[in-house]
Amino acid sequence: MSWIGLIFIWTFASLSLWLLFKEEAHIRKYFGPSFIASFLIFLAYHLVLPSTFGYIRLVVYLFILFGGAFILNIFSNNKIAFLSLLGASIFGLYQLDVQGLNLFFGQKTKIENLDPQSELLIELGEGQTPKLLEKLAAKYGFSYESAFQLQNPEQTDLDDFYALNIPESALGQLIEIKEELKDLQGVESVEENEILQLWEPQSAKVISKSPKQPLLNDPGITKMWAYEALNYNGVHRLLKEEKIRPKKKARIFILDTGVDAKHEDIKAQYRSVSTEYDTDFQGHGTHCAGIAAAVSNNGKGVASAFPSADFVEVSSIQVFPRSGGTTQRRIINAMLLAADKGADVVSMSLGGPSSDDRQKAYEEAVRYVNKKGGIVVVAAGNNGFDARRIVPASVNGVITVSALDSELRKASFSNEVQHLNYGLAAPGVDIYSTMPNSKYDNMSGTSMATPYVAGTLGLLRALNPQLTTKQAYELLAKTGKQTVDGQKTGPLIQPMQAIKALK
Repeated sequence: MSWIGLIFIWTFASLSLWLLFKEEAHIRKYFGPSFIASFLIFLAYHLVLPSTFGYIRLVVYLFILFGGAFILNIFSNNKIAFLSLLGASIFGLYQLDVQGLNLFFGQKTKIENLDPQSELLIELGEGQTPKLLEKLAAKYGFSYESAFQLQNPEQTDLDDFYALNIPESALGQLIEIKEELKDLQGVESVEENEILQLWEPQSAKVISKSPKQPLLNDPGITKMWAYEALNYNGVHRLLKEEKIRPKKKARIFILDTGVDAKHEDIKAQYRSVSTEYDTDFQGHGTHCAGIAAAVSNNGKGVASAFPSADFVEVSSIQVFPRSGGTTQRRIINAMLLAADKGADVVSMSLGGPSSDDRQKAYEEAVRYVNKKGGIVVVAAGNNGFDARRIVPASVNGVITVSALDSELRKASFSNEVQHLNYGLAAPGVDIYSTMPNSKYDNMSGTSMATPYVAGTLGLLRALNPQLTTKQAYELLAKTGKQTVDGQKTGPLIQPMQAIKALK
């Protein structure tokens, strides 16, 4: 069962026994502090849950806690009856935690949200081999294989992760399988291999607000309000007038639906990893690639922060098929591949709610990217609430991006990032950018805000290849613009000011 379930049971038992021995102070004194301590832990856990379900679940649990204790107190004059009922209540609460209540409040596994080819990801302890899984595998009929492919396994614990494929006949016992795995000596962690989605573009419209006197000749700039909000004129003027040259060509990886490698406004700065990633049947990835690193001043389409191709190249890893979602395992393998291919920035406009309290595999993947010299930037999501229960937006070590509208207010759909370590804001409403087949269109979403930050990070890494995630975030936060909703969104990035501060 969950650790918070155990805390609740201990709280319930402590309160009940405290009431039972209300006239026996020498016994009661032990249960009062125990109840208060466990209750405060339980309360703190639920008060920091960002979702509405977290607060609803708290109300339900409080009703069970105090209502149950009150009912038990009716039998306090008969200690045998009281203790018998207490034992039965504890057993019932155990079953409720494992089998019942969590189904409605996000902790119990929902099979339809898991990859049918590998429902679970488990980590084995150092020096352990998958042989320790053989008995359980025989009992439930599941198979297993190494979960991740990476170039330098010595730099991470991800080589100790295995993917378990549970047969359809055993899916009804998935909870029991998870519990037995957690109890198996040598198993460090058990996670669900969840299916995640693109952050679907929100409704967009072409806006009439045009930048003032753009320096560049890209015709689509007239439809790019973000050009002025991010002061791309200032960026290009600064780089030109002060003759600032890159120390390396930064490489930005777009992990998405693929990228149209032949697009007229992308191809000059595109570098292929594999031809299977160089097409885009949905448009989402191509749109993000153009925002991050479209060719500037070429008389075509839109512009980015980069004045020339010697500053940047953009690459694609397709993590989404033509339709449907992707999986945690597939995303992590893409992150590892990007790191092994020399990513300076990994941009991910994807995610979703998670039922796992700890995202250890994601955290290990982020650390691997960091060790290889990359920075991971992720969309906050379009749910309109706190991003702490969204993955990979809430994973430690990533820069998470919220979306602003043309009035520099938080977009109505954007999740909030104020409780995350590295939260920033960028334009994300009515964003005009590249689409497959050398076309252009408007989209809205935190998906669009994320590549603006990814592009800025790529520019900074081109100028300072040693810049770490923490240093880059602090630089962008310090030089960013404080907006009306800045407490919820983080500061709006200002690339020119960041370049000046970097110098």
